Amino acid sequence: MKNSALKVAIQNGLDFIGAILILLAAIIPAYLSVKLRGDLRKMTIALTAFIVLHGTYHIVRMQGMEFLADRILEPASVMTLIAFGTIYIGVSYRKKKQETVER
Repeated sequence: MKNSALKVAIQNGLDFIGAILILLAAIIPAYLSVKLRGDLRKMTIALTAFIVLHGTYHIVRMQGMEFLADRILEPASVMTLIAFGTIYIGVSYRKKKQETVER
């Protein structure tokens, strides 16, 4: 029983540290989202959304709400990461197409 409580305490501590570090990492793309325009802004907004959702996942999991964390926030963060990748592919495709037309 004592060993199980220690594991839970360690897991909660790691989730807290992870959440803090992840949310701190969101500061830079959030700042860039405000400063940039156009396609780069869309990309940084999607990246910021992913980072914040993932940090929120760790906080909610730390609070013991595994259903909300694992069944809602984790899939939402994965979908947001996929959206970021889709936006990135679209932006790079448009840029390559524009470079080809300019030549």
